[in-house]
Amino acid sequence: MKPTLEDVVRPDMVVGGYRIEKKLGAGGFGKVYLAWRDGNPYALKFIHLESVGEWGWRELFIMLRHEFPNVVKLLSHFKWPEEKPEYLVLVMEYVPGVMLYQWARDKNPCALELVEKLLPLARALKEVHAQEVKHRDLKGDNVLVRESDGAPVLVDFGAGTMPGVPRVTRGSLAPANLRYRSPEAVSFFLREERKPGERYDYVVKDELYALGVILYVLATDVYPFNGPDDELMAEIRAGKPKPPHVRNSRVPPALSNLCLRLLARAHARVPDAEALCEALEKLLEEAKADPRCWEMPLCYGWTVDGRTTEDAPELVGHDSQAWLRRWIRQKPKRGKPSPPPAALALPAEPPAPPEPPTASTAPTLRTRGRRAVPLLVVITVLGLVLGVVLVLGQLRPTPPAPTPPPAPGQPVLTSPVPAEFSPDGPTPWATHVHEVAPPWKPPEADTGAAPSKADTPAPVTTMTLSSGTTRMKKKAPGSQAEKKGNGSTGANMLIAVAAAANMACPGAQVRKEPAPQACPAGAVETMTRQLGLEIGERHGAGMPGEKQGSSEPVPVKEGPVSLELAGAWKAGADAMGRGGRVVLPDGTRLSGQLCIGEKLVYARITQAVTPTGDTFTVCMELWDQNGHRGVEIEPDGGAIKVFPRVEVETVERFE
Repeated sequence: MKPTLEDVVRPDMVVGGYRIEKKLGAGGFGKVYLAWRDGNPYALKFIHLESVGEWGWRELFIMLRHEFPNVVKLLSHFKWPEEKPEYLVLVMEYVPGVMLYQWARDKNPCALELVEKLLPLARALKEVHAQEVKHRDLKGDNVLVRESDGAPVLVDFGAGTMPGVPRVTRGSLAPANLRYRSPEAVSFFLREERKPGERYDYVVKDELYALGVILYVLATDVYPFNGPDDELMAEIRAGKPKPPHVRNSRVPPALSNLCLRLLARAHARVPDAEALCEALEKLLEEAKADPRCWEMPLCYGWTVDGRTTEDAPELVGHDSQAWLRRWIRQKPKRGKPSPPPAALALPAEPPAPPEPPTASTAPTLRTRGRRAVPLLVVITVLGLVLGVVLVLGQLRPTPPAPTPPPAPGQPVLTSPVPAEFSPDGPTPWATHVHEVAPPWKPPEADTGAAPSKADTPAPVTTMTLSSGTTRMKKKAPGSQAEKKGNGSTGANMLIAVAAAANMACPGAQVRKEPAPQACPAGAVETMTRQLGLEIGERHGAGMPGEKQGSSEPVPVKEGPVSLELAGAWKAGADAMGRGGRVVLPDGTRLSGQLCIGEKLVYARITQAVTPTGDTFTVCMELWDQNGHRGVEIEPDGGAIKVFPRVEVETVERFE
């Protein structure tokens, strides 16, 4: 496997006179490292000359010609290594801080703070556009909030353009995240009568639309539109986002209206950055005149009694599905969580620090296992005895105590998720940036919204039905099956006890290959038209748990899986990997479902997420490096392990 930049650039090594400390992040056209020289910090952006060097030269050309306020500054550049240059290195000023969305998540700002944050950014865009420069990849990840003064700083002009720079875009659209594309750009991309080689003319109003998406996310914590690519493009073209003040009642209507003007169609959109600055300055005056609704945090904080919805209680007890939909669309909490309350009990005397283990006192794993066996036997026997006692106690049914009806006007309190909700029914979802992931995304695709130091939940034991087990169906009210079920509590308890026993000693399972299945909607079109990949193309990837430079098999299990693309995937490259254009950069995460067969492990990849957050719906299958579908299970006694380096192939249908 070709060495990656992480293999070459390591902490404490010196590159061009700069000592590397750590990796800061990665984008579509390069990776950024924190480095030091003469006691000062710098941000070094490494751009691979062979694959994306043309984009690097464009960024260098733009940054050398101009210096803008609230835009990261270029300080120097060089090629590296000196003897055989493979990378263009841009030396930028180091901006300590967090990304804009992370700032909102940590700060839980009010509407006034949003305006104060966006106004300097709008003024910076005004200066940028005055020099005929366009960023073309404006999004939350490309705006840093400086730690020292809280000022927004625009970074990463890798996709930028200006008159005189060489044209390198081979596709119809410049690289960018689909969620931030304007309705005009999406309509151009979907136009069937488009001429071959015709390119979209990106204008200032496209940039302002992207800024409107940023404002929408900051105000509501959701994107205005979301979903699989085909649905997302249809919603962007329709251009009817729910007003921010409707989605979040804490958003002042004036700020909501400005956001909608930024997201409107081109003829009704804010015309330029100067007009946007004027509108934001007017909002500041309005906020000072009536600060009540402008100084309230936009989301609930991490308090013990802080509710996460405003109007869910009146739905409880009336329509559980509507209640659940409202509950899922809750505003996520922001801000830093409060410290846990102190324990009521008197503090015990702190235990003495443990002695360091020695060769004679440290028990081996085998010794621990022998000691644990009697304890496990005792626990199992006690569990079975307790189950039998509970069964005998349930043989004589006890009529349930009547529940008094609620007083008029009083809400009915239930558990957070209604008991009537069935997993067999339709599952609604929201599009929260941090908290709720839609069902087409695997769990690894997004970062959760829980605080970094949340309380550790109690351990929960789950039991997964095997493929041969009949799935339980929802019983119709009053049916014969329901009556039988209600009268067999003891039998149900016995089944539960038997299930617990089976969990301790599972029997042999018969594994089957996955059945054929259609690709996700729009996946083939995204791969072939948007990315330019051909069906049947393959590229290397690493399995989860792969150790750098090691061929040691890694353990796998059924369910969601996330692989990492090994090297950049280029469309139109020859058999030796030369030429072509990068469509999925190095480090792209490939997510899907993993299935374990009798001798092989299969995976169906349905989503690709680049290091910059660009998301594509795809259809790919797992292949081994010998050209066979599926990866052979390596013999390893109990655990199921596979070779860590695999390939993925673009397909039209899952076989």
